[in-house]
Amino acid sequence: MTVDTCKALMIFPRFNTDSFWNYRATCELKGARYPAAPLGLITVAALLPQSWEMRLVNRNTETLTEADLEWADLVMTGGMLFQQPDTLRIIEMCRARGRPVVVGGPDVTSTPNIYSRANFRVLGEAEEIMDDFVAAWQNGAEQGVFRAPMGQTDVTKSPVPRFDLLKLEDYLHVGIQFSRGCPFNCEFCDIIELYGRVPRTKTNEQVLAELNTLYALGYRGHVDFVDDNLIGNKKALKKFLPALQSWMHKKKFPFEFTTEASINLADDPELLSALAAANFFGIFVGIESPDTDTLVSMRKKQNTRRSLPESVYKIYSSGIVVFAGFIVGFDSEKVGTAEGIIECIEDAAIPVCAVGLLYALSATQLGRRLLREGRLFSGHDAPSPQDEGDQCTAAVYVAGCARLRPAGVALTCCGSPNSPAILEDGTRLRDSQSSGFAVPVYVERPLFASWPILATSDRFH
Repeated sequence: MTVDTCKALMIFPRFNTDSFWNYRATCELKGARYPAAPLGLITVAALLPQSWEMRLVNRNTETLTEADLEWADLVMTGGMLFQQPDTLRIIEMCRARGRPVVVGGPDVTSTPNIYSRANFRVLGEAEEIMDDFVAAWQNGAEQGVFRAPMGQTDVTKSPVPRFDLLKLEDYLHVGIQFSRGCPFNCEFCDIIELYGRVPRTKTNEQVLAELNTLYALGYRGHVDFVDDNLIGNKKALKKFLPALQSWMHKKKFPFEFTTEASINLADDPELLSALAAANFFGIFVGIESPDTDTLVSMRKKQNTRRSLPESVYKIYSSGIVVFAGFIVGFDSEKVGTAEGIIECIEDAAIPVCAVGLLYALSATQLGRRLLREGRLFSGHDAPSPQDEGDQCTAAVYVAGCARLRPAGVALTCCGSPNSPAILEDGTRLRDSQSSGFAVPVYVERPLFASWPILATSDRFH
């Protein structure tokens, strides 16, 4: 290695094996190894000096070998909360072999103290600070923390991701990004904390350049716009869609698109028509709850003052399928919450739903409020053991164990006295289920996960 050269090994950490976010059956049906490609890491790769050599290992699709680590001068890793145990494992593997490791992504940005064993931590959006990291590395730095200001990165300077590093046949879909940020203010959501509430968009030329790159590599099929709310900046989106439609016609429709958007998309028939014309076939919508009081309490007022089934059918009428997310565990829930969700799903004829448990992420308004109220266990953000499920499945397991708790063990719970609250054994959690929240949980949309904070959802949206 010289000042101008470096062998950088990108390692995408495993998602917890027992997580239902892995979509194993769907992957088997389609002959894929994993749902989504690591868009964040390949964007980081594009930000590094062209003189550097790059390799990518996705631990969800392939094996990391000793030869890989031996080859590397520098390891770069990181991701989402679901990937935290394996990210920490990778850090220890690197330290044991004397390989410097840099970690970035939404989880280290939200809880940097957990990753103190990494040589370098990159907090925030990578475009803003990768030059600083590279300069420090080339000047011989052996450790450091680099932090970008929240929500201020100019995404028009984001490069075309290194799609050439991917084994495209391994994935159900490949992600690209048009915008970052969301104008809404949901209490449980960390997107507004990480990206801000003023959506920033790439230029038409940038996005089309990314599609051209995928096309030139021979990729065809499903492309996911990983934006957490594609319609956050409607004005910019409406300027982009005609260009996308034109490109698709010229290329004879090589791709079909999905994305995530808020339910108020149903109020804009012009935008729905433009999305359908550009070959969008699916939209993930966070419905969260059919109960108005619960929606108001979580500050998701955009879902109130409307019939949710009617809004979903308006989207259907444009030829676009709705995939929906629901969350269970809010204080305002009443007896019959489950029945209400089932009724909403059936009335709206929603074909694919993700129903998760509320999770108090540290970098959210909900997490801070519960901390003030003394409703989080000590050590609530401690790392979870590998392969004990994710923050949904592990919490269900703990809830079952709580029924068998020894006498005298204090329990804490989230929810009203009438709600089907999840009970957690505080003593046991500190010992063996160290997510440790008094409130179990649903997080961001992990289907589209990558290294989104460090680079560019899936969430993964």
